[in-house]
Amino acid sequence: MQVLAFDLGASNGRAIVGEYNRGKIVLHEVHRFTNSPVKMNNHLYWDFPRLLFELKTALIKSKNQGYKIQSIGIDSWGVDYGVLDVEGELIANPIHYRDERCGQGLALLLKKKNGVSLKKETGMDCVSYNTINQLMADRYIQWNHADAILNIPDLFNYFLTGKKLSEYSMATTTQLFDYKTMNWNKSLIQELGFKASLFMPIVQSGTNLGSVKNEILKELGIETLEVISVTSHDTALALQSLPMEDDYLFIATGTWIIVGAKQKQMTMNEKVIEYGLANEGGSYPSVNLLKNHVGLWILQESKRYWENKGMNIEFGEMVDLAKSAVIRSEIDINDPRFFEPGEMPIKVQDYCKETKQQVPSSIGEIVRVIEESLAKQIVKTLTEIEAAIGKSYDRVCIFGGGVQDQLLCQLIKKYSKKQLVFGVKEATALGNITEQLITLEAFTKQDRIKVFEESFNPPKF
Repeated sequence: MQVLAFDLGASNGRAIVGEYNRGKIVLHEVHRFTNSPVKMNNHLYWDFPRLLFELKTALIKSKNQGYKIQSIGIDSWGVDYGVLDVEGELIANPIHYRDERCGQGLALLLKKKNGVSLKKETGMDCVSYNTINQLMADRYIQWNHADAILNIPDLFNYFLTGKKLSEYSMATTTQLFDYKTMNWNKSLIQELGFKASLFMPIVQSGTNLGSVKNEILKELGIETLEVISVTSHDTALALQSLPMEDDYLFIATGTWIIVGAKQKQMTMNEKVIEYGLANEGGSYPSVNLLKNHVGLWILQESKRYWENKGMNIEFGEMVDLAKSAVIRSEIDINDPRFFEPGEMPIKVQDYCKETKQQVPSSIGEIVRVIEESLAKQIVKTLTEIEAAIGKSYDRVCIFGGGVQDQLLCQLIKKYSKKQLVFGVKEATALGNITEQLITLEAFTKQDRIKVFEESFNPPKF
């Protein structure tokens, strides 16, 4: 059995075929592409027609390479959405979560609602990029031109099948979800002046939406293809690939680092508020208590700086140099300067100088400071999550690009004193494929971990 994961990230996308045979999954990448926002006049847009073209290209490549794809699942980042008119047409390209209107929308929201009370009600922090703030500043909604809103994966699903539905995990990123009813927060929607009819029925992750429309099948030269609404928020979906049962700690490592715990219900108490933790939906009906940090971005930007200076250095070399470096200085990875691109090693040195610590001078020392700081912030957040839940864990699952960084993993293990359980690098795509195969009854949820262990051999400490 063969299925296709269309895994769309905020900077690039990939299409990976998952082939299941005799109890094992094998991954085959068939297409990879960049995903860059476009600035037009005063707004930053996603090029949705181009992304739909890339999806169709992935299906054509899969067919031409001899794969017989039975279904496709689509995942992406959260919060962003498209607006449809009464004819079901896309009014405009979706606007990027870094667009200036997000901050404007947050200001409008906080004039109507208290931030702390809203967090208690929704489980999420009032941060500018949340869908709720974008809607507050959306001119099409203000002008009453909108008939439906769909988050990015749901928008793809609509244009493939004609069905307007919202998947659970993605709906929770809007900050308009009610965990008590497991549905849209109708009272909040009404209070903010939005039309309730804009919000489409919520479906559970793993729902089979049926066949792709005939005209698209004909266009692509494909006989049949089903669309499965997987857990479409990428971080939540990655958890479906992990060799862990429910209720565990996890660390998603990439440009951003997300530290969290998979739970059965929303966690809300004073510690959640104090520590800046947030609740987001996972695979239905689970809820992830988590916190976002700037992550490997600091190392990526440092590498780019050195390369611009004529030093051709790979990540592995950077880590090797850091292993032998001896320096006790640390940076606050959440300092705003580390969120912005450019001259990252200089920023690290400036921070250490300003805080009267030893200033790192060599590449090894700078990378060591970054690695130590990332590891200690991760462990601090793990401790905060345990305090908020009121439970300790002896293991934590780590996945994403950071599993290849041996030093970071060793430092996390050292400071947390927890066993590390490893997922694969392409955890989101594997989670996508896993959910599709379970929906198609290739194997059961109970067999998920067994299939993972038979298929992959991740490193262990």
